[in-house]
Amino acid sequence: MSGKHNIDGGQAKEEEHVSSYTPIREAEPEFRSNLAKSKEKLSSDGAEEKLLQKEDEAKITTRVDMADAKYVVGDHRNGDAKIELDANKRQFSGLTKEELLKYADDPFWVRLRWFMFLLFWALWLLMLGCAIAIIVRAPKCAPPAAKSWYEYGLIADRSSSNDYSELSDELPALQNNNVEGMFITPCANTYDVLDENNSCIPDFKEFIEKAKKNSIKVIVDLTANFVSTSHKWFQLSVNRTGEFADYFVWNVSKDTDADTGRPKLPNKWNSVLGGEAWTWNGQRQQYYLHQYAVEQPDLNFHNDKVVGHFSHVIKIWMAAGASGVRLQKARQLVVNSTFAEEILSNNKDSGLKDYNFYWHTQTSDHPMLESLFGHWSHLVKTIGGDESVFTIAEDGVLKPEWFRLRENSSMLRPPSAIPRAVNANVTGLVADLNSLVNNHTWPILELVSEDPDATPELVKFAVLLPATPVFSTPLPGDDNDTLAVESFPHLVELRSDASLQHGERALDAVPASDGGGKLIACARWKAGHTGYVAVYNPGETAHANLTGMASLPDSLTIHHVSRQVHLVTNYTSNLSVKTGMVLVPAKSTVVLSYVPKTTAEQ
Repeated sequence: MSGKHNIDGGQAKEEEHVSSYTPIREAEPEFRSNLAKSKEKLSSDGAEEKLLQKEDEAKITTRVDMADAKYVVGDHRNGDAKIELDANKRQFSGLTKEELLKYADDPFWVRLRWFMFLLFWALWLLMLGCAIAIIVRAPKCAPPAAKSWYEYGLIADRSSSNDYSELSDELPALQNNNVEGMFITPCANTYDVLDENNSCIPDFKEFIEKAKKNSIKVIVDLTANFVSTSHKWFQLSVNRTGEFADYFVWNVSKDTDADTGRPKLPNKWNSVLGGEAWTWNGQRQQYYLHQYAVEQPDLNFHNDKVVGHFSHVIKIWMAAGASGVRLQKARQLVVNSTFAEEILSNNKDSGLKDYNFYWHTQTSDHPMLESLFGHWSHLVKTIGGDESVFTIAEDGVLKPEWFRLRENSSMLRPPSAIPRAVNANVTGLVADLNSLVNNHTWPILELVSEDPDATPELVKFAVLLPATPVFSTPLPGDDNDTLAVESFPHLVELRSDASLQHGERALDAVPASDGGGKLIACARWKAGHTGYVAVYNPGETAHANLTGMASLPDSLTIHHVSRQVHLVTNYTSNLSVKTGMVLVPAKSTVVLSYVPKTTAEQ
């Protein structure tokens, strides 16, 4: 039997490409022999394959559900095909809608879904809270605090005059030079303002209004130490009247002076002005203390009522419009109540009656000053605000400055420094200034010279110092012929630059390239900002060699010179000069700008 059929067993059409077959004849022995031989052969991997014997094959029963069979046709031209069993069983069949609904309302699955939902949001909120906590609590680099007006500005010291009319005329010039404040002497003695009939306060208020129109803040100088011997307080104290009996420092010795017949001096304390600090009062039969003039008896600041009177004085001036208070002679305000003797100094140039003959450990820098200054500083701040000034004047009678002797001098806003004389001893001055401005104290500082013409040039140099420049002589103003490089207000604007407010500093005594003495130079810079360097020459005209200073590159740019310096040097704005050859005329300042070196370059 033979024929042509397709793979499904149907009769094949003529045009179809089909394979043909011929049934095997059971009686053909040759075919059977070949088939038996093929049952035993070697596989490709050397394993021996054998067909089962007929009796073994009969024992194996294979049942295949044809509904799970799948026919796969390959190339129909040569008849290749294969059958995949269990093909349909491999397909995954999910739950039906009805089956899912059975679980949707099941209490167990409902609770589980809510638990997972709440757990997700709880974890999400926890992570959010942790992220916020990390951001808030992580260490941060706080921006540097902005400088107060009395730190970045210039202050004019006009305490030598209490003529408000004269001071009013100067206000426009101070404003044009970008001056921020001024020290003035009140129009009356310190304690006279307590008299209700005193006419000084209205005059002061009028001056304050003029100063405000010119953007100038006024700081009053007050001397709390003494009143006049003609003052009613002293007269009442002489008579031992009530509370006034203890308003002043009285004392008497038990020993008698054979020459005068009066009791001896209580001790050997000397006046700041020279001579004995004690004067006999015949009416009271005691000595009164005066560390200054005989007509200026010292008040007793161990007496709370005296402290209260001066606190009232401060309130009056602050309420009248003052921007702060500076105390004169404050370091001698309180004396040791035991009246112990002073210690001899090693000053061989002083005589027995000279003030410098002793170390003044009993009559100055009393520990009680810290609490008094703190109280008055808080009082000023309460009335005048956070940027109100409370400080003390340093006249050089006592050295070093009070704030350098105390661990805590924060009540001084800002601290004051003794005026520094700039002369040929540049090396000593540089060492002194470096010590003064260490620890970022930013004190009030005035540079002075024996040559009055040098004062404006010293103010220009002081603009770059990490201190508040103070000047006591008028500054030259700009006119129509002033060049940009000569403009003093243009220079003062640098005080608000980041390099000066928060930058690094280098203060050095630099050599002259052409021999001779040394010059003083101050460089200020901050990464990412323009750097500036000021050079002052206290001697004869010379070329400054600045190559040894930190942060300076090989060339600098002229930023500011005075008209006189411009005429001598021919320096103009933005002119480039070599760092080792900066020409600086005598008693003059040259200010230059530059791009600071990086740390690696330095």
